Amino acid sequence: KLSTRQRLFEKGLLQEDQIYCPLCGSWPESIDHILLLCLFSYQVWITIASELGQSVLATTTFKEHYKIWMSTPRRKGIHKKVWTLAFFAVAWHLWKTRNEMVFQNKVYNKEILLQDIRRRMALWMKAWKVDLPYTEEVLAMNLGNL
Repeated sequence: KLSTRQRLFEKGLLQEDQIYCPLCGSWPESIDHILLLCLFSYQVWITIASELGQSVLATTTFKEHYKIWMSTPRRKGIHKKVWTLAFFAVAWHLWKTRNEMVFQNKVYNKEILLQDIRRRMALWMKAWKVDLPYTEEVLAMNLGNL
């Protein structure tokens, strides 16, 4: 379990005025909020899914989002692997961004975060034992065209 501000508040480690999401500042920071329900986060999911030729179904929990994402019909082979990889890259970068905002006072915008996600996906794809004749840079710019 991740130590979100909501969990830390429930353990008595934060005051009520300290529990709000570092991305939007409007809602208490829970796992479901920071990784999915925050408008900032949800826009990232929508953008990556769209680039891969899919849409995102509205869900209320991150666990439900995971189940639906993984059951989304995709072509086989590399396309399925890229779709699965996208889920983990987005979730990982959303949490990483949250931590950098909380602990390093960094400021991020959606476009920088999306570029980081695309680069991470390309890096992980190049680590596969599949022969991809493209550089990481080309992969990152053309994820939807594989």
